Amino acid sequence: MITNDARQAWALARDDGLRSQSEVTREQQELGCTVDTSVRGGQGAAVGAEYARVLHCIEALPIPVRAVGDALNARGVINAQALEQAQSLGALSAAQMVGRRMPGYPRWKPEKQRMLYYVALAAMERAWVELYAIPEALDSKGNPEGRTLDKPWKVQKYIRGKLGQPIKAEHWNREWGDVWKMLLAAIYEQDASGQDAVEQCVGELREWQKAG
Repeated sequence: MITNDARQAWALARDDGLRSQSEVTREQQELGCTVDTSVRGGQGAAVGAEYARVLHCIEALPIPVRAVGDALNARGVINAQALEQAQSLGALSAAQMVGRRMPGYPRWKPEKQRMLYYVALAAMERAWVELYAIPEALDSKGNPEGRTLDKPWKVQKYIRGKLGQPIKAEHWNREWGDVWKMLLAAIYEQDASGQDAVEQCVGELREWQKAG
């Protein structure tokens, strides 16, 4: 019987079996906690008939929805290049959605329009942290390092340090506060669309298995 957890089903269907142990070790060092690979990471579940239909369902989704789903559900089972591409496409989609929905966006300066993509990448990371309750990492003095991205300074640190972008936001709430909320809402909107599709697929498969 396949799992009835749509996120786990997504991960199992997407498992390409190619993720190296070095990637797991690196992420454990970055996160300061254990990376969950108990039912994922290298099983190559996608080649099994049991989750083939779920994989087909995922691959039939619109690219932005699939990208967000992979970024949020398949971290730990797909290789680094595939994950980076998913995060990039998901962030770009969220940024475009916010740009269309925000009346004042056309009047933004070009540098701020460009920065929207990088803020969206940070929002993608924040969404993943929220979903999996990733704990805050502490430095040698016991101070938070900013991993949870739950405060403006942490988001700015992530954009500067992890993404290498010199964001300037002395007045974060005024400049990016509403945008940040809209980006997270856009990401979760795409995520919910993918989850609904996979939940339906999983439900049908479980009914079929019971009938058999």
